[in-house]
Amino acid sequence: MKKLMFLLSVAFIATSCSTTITKTATTEKLPAAFLNATVADLDVAPERVYYTMTPSKAIQRSGLYNVKQAAINECLQKNNNADLLVEPEFVIMSKSGFFSGPKVVQITVSGRPAKYKEFRSLPDSVWCNPAFRGYRPIIVGGRSY
Repeated sequence: MKKLMFLLSVAFIATSCSTTITKTATTEKLPAAFLNATVADLDVAPERVYYTMTPSKAIQRSGLYNVKQAAINECLQKNNNADLLVEPEFVIMSKSGFFSGPKVVQITVSGRPAKYKEFRSLPDSVWCNPAFRGYRPIIVGGRSY
């Protein structure tokens, strides 16, 4: 009887502990004076590049989206530290275990690396236009506001 009570108390203690992590984030509303529009040109390479990688177990556990992003990041680093991969295509080789779902064994990404260049601010006449920011202009007496 003592053993049963001891096992029940250990089981109760072990199952009663729990950890809860809550993360929150807020976005501050900015007044219009802080808004600014910066545009840049995109220099895209004419040829496609190919990169093959074997993701680590940590990357595999984080899901297929993160495996693809890791492949893109490594491809960009290997190709002159490009900023963006245009038209990415993936070839994914995966295997399934008896008790587990599919795991990515190898991933090949191809695309055209691109770099941003010539950053510049838009003039206020363009930026202050409500149509530029996605609002429909208000037309009163033939003038748009």
